[in-house]
Amino acid sequence: MKKLYLCKLCLIVFGAVLAVQSFSAEPIYHEVFYPKSNGPVPAVVLLHTSGGFKTVKGQIRKYTSAGYAVYVPDFFKRHGITKSNRFETWTTYRTQIEQELVEIIGLMKIDPQVDPTNLYAVGFSNGGYWASFLAAKQYVNASSSHYGVWSFPQHNGYPADYFDTNSKPVLALHGDLDSVQQPRFVYRQLKKTASRSPKFEQFIFEKAGHSWDCKRCDRDGYDQKVSDKALGMTLSFFERYKKTN
Repeated sequence: MKKLYLCKLCLIVFGAVLAVQSFSAEPIYHEVFYPKSNGPVPAVVLLHTSGGFKTVKGQIRKYTSAGYAVYVPDFFKRHGITKSNRFETWTTYRTQIEQELVEIIGLMKIDPQVDPTNLYAVGFSNGGYWASFLAAKQYVNASSSHYGVWSFPQHNGYPADYFDTNSKPVLALHGDLDSVQQPRFVYRQLKKTASRSPKFEQFIFEKAGHSWDCKRCDRDGYDQKVSDKALGMTLSFFERYKKTN
């Protein structure tokens, strides 16, 4: 009995140590921006492409101008992910990144300048996958995926498999000329997602490719009209699911 008691005591102490370590761990690198507004405001987390953290910088002002606080996490840096090993985002490091992004949402909820009842996510390409995760698992009110990742080599079923009947709304925006996330593969995943979640919506832009809002990108071409429409649709989508206090 004595040995059993000591074993149980060790497990309790060990569990407490792990809990403290988890609680005290630093969140992944992120930056925060606020609109020129008084009082708590709705907030959006912006999630970058496989090109890395810098690729989402140009999106920040669009959302602060619309009255949102903006959280911008770098979910590559901690894991040494780059464009060349980007598939590890959804395989090797998938569960770690899930938890790290949930921690960012936790920070948003306790930010005194943020309205914790109105949290949203927007993801671009790689980040579209994670925006879908956050809404599918009910961490945010709604999400918008811009030319998001829905299919990739050695596909493991995600992000479609995150969704169920309880998932929060997601708006998937895609181009019919996307050469990175090709429609012939993506459309099957969008159909699967729609069958799992009644709050999933999609819109396909005609003659639009990948990274339509990136002037420096060499894939498919920059399209200002599509960029503006995608932003407008996203903001209107969020308005539909905004809670009033």
